Amino acid sequence: MTWSVRHASARPLGEEPAATHSVAAGNVVFVSGCTGSGARVEDQVELALEKARRALEAVGSRMDNVVKSFFLLTELSDYGSVRRSETEFYEQNAPQLVTTPPAATLMVVPSLGRPGVRVQYEVIAALDRDMPGWGVTYFPEHWAGKELAYPHVPKEHAKFARSQSIGNLLVVSGCQALDHETVRVESSDFAEQARIVLDKVKVALEDAGASLAELVKTTVFVKDPHALTAYREVESAFFRAQASDLVAGPPASSAFVVTELPRPEFLIEVEAFAVAKPDVPGWRVRRLPGTAQAAESATAGRLVFLSAVHGVAGDSPIEAELAAALDEVGEALARAGSDVNRMLKITLALRDADVYAQVQSALAAYYRAQAPRLVEAPPATTFMQVPAIVPSGARLQLDVIAVT
Repeated sequence: MTWSVRHASARPLGEEPAATHSVAAGNVVFVSGCTGSGARVEDQVELALEKARRALEAVGSRMDNVVKSFFLLTELSDYGSVRRSETEFYEQNAPQLVTTPPAATLMVVPSLGRPGVRVQYEVIAALDRDMPGWGVTYFPEHWAGKELAYPHVPKEHAKFARSQSIGNLLVVSGCQALDHETVRVESSDFAEQARIVLDKVKVALEDAGASLAELVKTTVFVKDPHALTAYREVESAFFRAQASDLVAGPPASSAFVVTELPRPEFLIEVEAFAVAKPDVPGWRVRRLPGTAQAAESATAGRLVFLSAVHGVAGDSPIEAELAAALDEVGEALARAGSDVNRMLKITLALRDADVYAQVQSALAAYYRAQAPRLVEAPPATTFMQVPAIVPSGARLQLDVIAVT
């Protein structure tokens, strides 16, 4: 099939559209972070998922085609209610996801941009889950012998796939240092948890027929910004032992500091993208050099995954910091054979929620001045506040997926 790009209607952020509801490239659909409203978190979940459903249908997909969900919460105490509401929504609107739930990641952050918003829901889906050569494959997760799908576990329990693939694109759920037999975290040592997590990523790849050599991108979530240095040391040692080619040519990688992970005892979580089968034509993994820890970009098929780009610490206005970061994104995409006009998805993390509205307007202004194609067809976008950004002093962080 072709990698043609299709956008749903853009939503207004400021005076110009700065995000689209959903965008499809080939058979892969990215949906902007969807939020709800209301006093009850259950109502917010229902509205956020309904927005996602409409966004998928607007681009020609449907809710049953979701392969990956990303929940952002502002209170960990909402977890059970969120999972119950999610399952009940799927029962009514996407029965496929009840028995074969998406790969999933869930994080707690200080704010989601606007007062009172407690939930944000972002998804990746297939345009057509039965498309020849691009079908969806479900790889189940089990804890204590139970598949993490309803009705095997209660509605308020975690329910997700170990991974799912759309054709040859493999999406791995966030992995934590949980013993799947005892359903407990057996170590409180950060380095040990990091090793367990990386081994789980490796197992998930192997279960799907891939290996670490096909690893394209990791996203790392930690609660302590100082732990990122320790994580990269563990990761480097893990690659030396398990996939020596990744030492000289690591995958793309982004790291986000969050308030909390799904359980307080979790110290780190890592999700991943990979190529499921290395011998499929048109799916060669290409990594461009960045730092010793991460590629500047990695390409799978025609999808380009950038490592996180950060704002530059200083006294410049937030608008200038955003523009400089987007300029850097454009340069990295150009080296990867793409350009800023071909961005499909942005995750924008802000250290200060008070600049949220300014950043929305600045994003639209940048598109107007530097990327005119994005004025009518902007990327899907998720905003969140984070408690810290590494390197220290940066006020924003961009994570980008594009198409060549």
